[in-house]
Formats: sequence, structure tokens, C-alpha cells
Amino acid sequence: MPSIRLALQVSQALQLVGGATKSIFPQVEALLLTGNYAQALDYFAGRKNQKRYLSLMDFFFCELNPEYRYSCRRYYAGMGKPLRELLDTTELMEHNRRLLVALEVAIQGYKEKQQADWGWYRSEVEMAAFAA
Repeated sequence: MPSIRLALQVSQALQLVGGATKSIFPQVEALLLTGNYAQALDYFAGRKNQKRYLSLMDFFFCELNPEYRYSCRRYYAGMGKPLRELLDTTELMEHNRRLLVALEVAIQGYKEKQQADWGWYRSEVEMAAFAA
């Protein structure tokens, strides 16, 4: 008699906000919690490994600003400071502006069903942020 194997697959959905970026970008977090912004980011994230982050906000920030990935991982490991303690007010304001632009690029591309990956998305964000 063949044995029946049941496999339980546990998947943890990423929180939208929290983690290393908790509450330092309240405007961006508010947009992620409303509308289709989170879906738009997922649309472009495709093959990116989001599971290494505690929140979509951490993923969004660190993948647009890869120079902060190490700091984020150190924070997760309990060996580093949260990003709110690493960024000064001017940096916070500039990153907030860029993230808001990035959300608009994401939602526009999502609505237009752009057939693109994260690399395309990042370059579009850079151009839009520079123009803004």
C-alpha cells in the first residue's frame, strides 16, 4: 500500500511596514497600506528575493538603495542600528522624496502592464527622481 505523504508548506507573508525602516517614511508607508502600491511593487519585484526582508518597506528601500542592505541585515541580526538612527534629517527627506517618486513609477508601470523587471524599474525611478 503506497504511503500518502502530506506536505505542509508554510509561507510567511511580508509585512507591509516595519523592520529596519519602521516609521521613518510615514508618507510612503501610508501609500503602501492603501491602493495598489504594494501590488505594483510586487509586479516589478518578480524574481527578487523579498524573503530576506522583514517588511515590504525594508525591501523597497534597500533594493532601491543597495548601499543600505548590509545595515539592514546587521539590524535584523541584532548587531546594528535601525535605519532611522543611521540617516540624518536631510537624507531622510531625500529618500522619502525618491521613494514617493518610485511609488508613482511603480503604479504607472503596473497600470500600463509594462513587461519589465526590477532593473528596468530602478532605472525608470532614477530618471524620474532626477527629473523631479
